[in-house]
Amino acid sequence: MKRLLLISLRLCLPSVGLRRQTAVKLPEQERQDQAKKAASKEQEKIAQEAPVEIRGNQAFNEKILRSQLKEQLTFIAQNGLTSARADDAAFFLELYYKNHGYAKVNVRYTIVGGNRLRLDIAEGPLVHLSKLQFVGNRQLSKEKLFEYAVSPTRGNDPAGKGLLPFVPGNLQEGADLVERYYVSEGFVEAVVEPPAFEYLAPDLVRTTIVIHEGQKYFFGNVNFVGPTIYGGEALRGQILDLLRRPYTAARLADIPRRIQAYYKTSGYYAVKVDATADTAL
Repeated sequence: MKRLLLISLRLCLPSVGLRRQTAVKLPEQERQDQAKKAASKEQEKIAQEAPVEIRGNQAFNEKILRSQLKEQLTFIAQNGLTSARADDAAFFLELYYKNHGYAKVNVRYTIVGGNRLRLDIAEGPLVHLSKLQFVGNRQLSKEKLFEYAVSPTRGNDPAGKGLLPFVPGNLQEGADLVERYYVSEGFVEAVVEPPAFEYLAPDLVRTTIVIHEGQKYFFGNVNFVGPTIYGGEALRGQILDLLRRPYTAARLADIPRRIQAYYKTSGYYAVKVDATADTAL
């Protein structure tokens, strides 16, 4: 483990007036939210009545699938049916299936009579995640890493019953969360590779995530530069909880905010604090 040396925390105390902040316009935000809800409701109505035929669906009923295509079907209803718009509808219907574990789904479109859309679905098997393994994790537990890696997929199995569906995009998002977890634990140089997939059967996939941990960093000495007024011990007390935790860029950025807040409580409203860090021992 390597300790990170915080070498400079500069304080400037110019006499500058406070800046006024504009109030948030809550009524306008409420109006926008209401307008979005009304538009969504209208799109839902159009989608359920649209001249589209959906065939081959077994996992999801037609009402659900129409609802998932409400934006595409509304656009078609308002602007006319073309090959490009039909292809968009087929693409988004495929995407919906894939996001629920139907990795081999295929959706084909046909324009019937010039103004009617037909979508033929070959669902394929529901593919499950058979095993998720990590390579290279030495300092953080695989149980904790597993929870981060599968958290984007948990929504498809909220009760935790059975195998999780295999959704490549969710597993990539999970790998990104694993990397962020490493960074939050002081592994600022950690790299998590994209997941690698291997089919063990038509409906079972094994996933491997390779991790390069790097070194773990902690805060070390803190030097205060500038007209501190209150002295280093008083200032250090404002950030002591941060200094006891692993180093991250976010915690380093939080240090100036803590110190500035401390000065402002004593009337130094225009205080400016900058923090820099160095990994040199």
